[in-house]
Amino acid sequence: MDYKTLLREDFDAVVTGELTHYAIWLEDEIVTILADHYANDATRSDFVRLILRRDGLTFQSKIEIARATVPAFRDHLAAAKLPGLLKRVEEFKGYRNAFAHGLDQTPEGVKGEIHVGLVNRAGKETIRKVTPESHSAMMDATERLLVELRSVREALAASIPRN
Repeated sequence: MDYKTLLREDFDAVVTGELTHYAIWLEDEIVTILADHYANDATRSDFVRLILRRDGLTFQSKIEIARATVPAFRDHLAAAKLPGLLKRVEEFKGYRNAFAHGLDQTPEGVKGEIHVGLVNRAGKETIRKVTPESHSAMMDATERLLVELRSVREALAASIPRN
């Protein structure tokens, strides 16, 4: 998509939408890693529905559960990659949250970029700036992250003994 041709409001909507879709896809990979490890075929559907997709279980909580599960993968080679990937997912999630929960603070007259302000839990305000170029780079990096996380998930799933 050529982001440069979009009006600011449309660019803002596209950025937020694309970031949200990637957040959903990344979260789904983490849910699948946890379901693969903790549920068998008979209980998987209920485990995912009642535990992992429960409204109160946040994306961050799922990341933390996945991080705590790493030692249970018994030194599987792919598991060694998981902590670094989860850190990158957290960084992406923070970026995405700025656009999902922040306010447009783009100065008057600024063209070709969006400034989004968000106050963090400690009360510090941060401003995220996005341009068509920076958003394209973010989407490329996030696609690579998704592919890497999926690869680790598939490797971990292949190592689970089936009864």
